[in-house]
Amino acid sequence: MALSGASTVSAALREAVPALAQAGVESAAHDARVLMAAALGWETGTSVSPLDLVMRGGDTVPATFTGLLQRRIAREPLQWILGHGSVMGIDLAVAPGVFIPRPETDLLIDWVATEAERRVSRREHGLFSRLLEPTLTVVDLCSGPGTIALGVAHELSLRGIPDTVSVRIVGLEVTDEGVQLARRNAGHWVEQGHVDARIEVSFHRADVSSSADIVGLGLVNSADIVASNPPYVPEGTAVSPEVARDPHDAVFSGEDGLTLMRPLAGTIELVAASSAAVAVEHDDSTGKAVRELLAGAGISDLVQHRDLVGRDRFVSGQVHRDPGHRPVRG
Repeated sequence: MALSGASTVSAALREAVPALAQAGVESAAHDARVLMAAALGWETGTSVSPLDLVMRGGDTVPATFTGLLQRRIAREPLQWILGHGSVMGIDLAVAPGVFIPRPETDLLIDWVATEAERRVSRREHGLFSRLLEPTLTVVDLCSGPGTIALGVAHELSLRGIPDTVSVRIVGLEVTDEGVQLARRNAGHWVEQGHVDARIEVSFHRADVSSSADIVGLGLVNSADIVASNPPYVPEGTAVSPEVARDPHDAVFSGEDGLTLMRPLAGTIELVAASSAAVAVEHDDSTGKAVRELLAGAGISDLVQHRDLVGRDRFVSGQVHRDPGHRPVRG
């Protein structure tokens, strides 16, 4: 698309919004402003927010804006165009070939951080302070670019948890591209002060559908909290062009969306400590089935959580078992 004579920021935005809407972009006005802010920022080497555009409406349109707009009209994900997505309000680098973080996962991250805070608080009082080690381990299964692991690390940093206990967060991802991107993201977040340097964050390549990598990494019975956002969309489900750009195996999981979820339940049992919490994101059509799978893996106190528009989004639960119990390795 060429902007027909639009020479100012405000005029270009007036043309861009209907062009994006006609292409089927639901958030046309938002995306147009974000792209314009990015183009202005890249041109000047400064940070420009969408709110700044009101004051810069008379500025000359950046030369790069039309190209960015054309990419979005072609339904390329906004995150790819910008080079980052958002996790808990912080930019997280993304790239083709690795699952793009979605806002709904922030709800699961917040739950994990709150559960971690609750567990740390218990350890500071009475009998628990004498029986439990001053450590906290979180394992993120299907980590992608580090979404849950780094989101939780950020939240625990804000809440001062590293002042109280030693925190270890382990992310497991099946693709080399995802592992390398997650490691780079972790380094950037520590450098930028988004994650307390005292938190030990690591990412490893692992197939979470079997026990071999879990055993090899020494993660059996290790986690105080296990979290996962696995592939879960049933095959054949209509998805947006943007979601279709994600790696197929990072989105879809068999005819019912549970192909990976079935062995994952056993992996969660294998990773979880004798007293642990669990949170698993799922398709809005499979909440009941996921609860049943987790219950079958010995996870109790199951709670269904909904997203901001009321759809079933993730299930949480608790592990309570004898410390001498050894899970069956699949």
